[in-house]
This record gives sequence, structure tokens and C-alpha cells, in this order.
Amino acid sequence: MSLKPFGGTGVPLDRQWKILDTIKANPLGSYVFSGPPGVGKTTLLHGVERLARAACPKNHSVYSKTAAAYQRDATAQARGVEGLTVVKSAWFETDWPIRFSIFLDDLDKITGSEFIRVQLHELIDAVVKPRTPAAQLCLTTNMRKDEFGKFFGDAIAWRVFKHCVWVPMERDA
Repeated sequence: MSLKPFGGTGVPLDRQWKILDTIKANPLGSYVFSGPPGVGKTTLLHGVERLARAACPKNHSVYSKTAAAYQRDATAQARGVEGLTVVKSAWFETDWPIRFSIFLDDLDKITGSEFIRVQLHELIDAVVKPRTPAAQLCLTTNMRKDEFGKFFGDAIAWRVFKHCVWVPMERDA
């Protein structure tokens, strides 16, 4: 499986090649793709997901949703609604070497400080916990790094910035 640059995004092709080379060198790495709508963040997220599955097909647990769907499901589950599958920190408390990958699209669409403080913090904290093999976290956001830090606060932003490669995908002016 190969990733290739795509036209019409406004992101220069040479920058796209650099981003793709970084991802191909570490398909199980953690990334945050940031930039305005239409620059290819979601396409890249799904490409990394496919590469991660190919790199670790037998021992790879993948969870992929939009952030809004994750919030809806986690909130419903917290209220006692049955039948929903939401990532729980208990998934990460295993003693055997399972690789976990979490892919959340449009993280900036999450709302509510209580949800961010409790649910999202618990998820991020579980993902970035040191383990072998390391868990993979890939996110997309329309926010710049400084906006992300201000919106999500130090507890989440610090963990994400430490664990993930921040990949800005700005258009050329």
C-alpha cells in the first residue's frame, strides 16, 4: 500500500512528499494532522490507518471514529445506554503485547469541558501510557497547535504533544 500526494488541496507537493516520507518511515507512529478544511487531513488519517493495519496485521487493535461520534457514544455509555462500543482505558491495561491504535477524526468537534476533562483525558492518558509496544494515536483537527493547547488544556495538550508528531498542513498563501 502506498500513499501519494494529492492535488487541489493548496498544500505544496514538496511538503506533502515530506509528510508522506515521515509516515512511511514510521507507519505505527502517532500523529496529529492539523490545518484548514480540505487539505487532506482525513484522507491522510485513513491512509495511516491502512498502513498501520498492514504493518501489524495479526496483533493490531484499531479504533476509528469521528470525535463527535466518540463523544456521543461515550456520553451515552456513561448514562447507562447498552450496546455501544467505546474505547475504555481498561483495554490498555493488558499484560500481553497487543498494539493499540486510536484514530479520531475532527477532534476539534468535541464539546463540553466536563467531557474533555473526564472522558477525553482518560482516553488520552491511557493511550500515552508507556508500554511495549507503544500505542498509536492519530488525530485530525482544524486547530493550530496553540489553539489546540488553549482549547483542550495543559493536561491533554501536553500528553498529545509529547506522544504525537504534530503535522501542520497549511495551504500556501
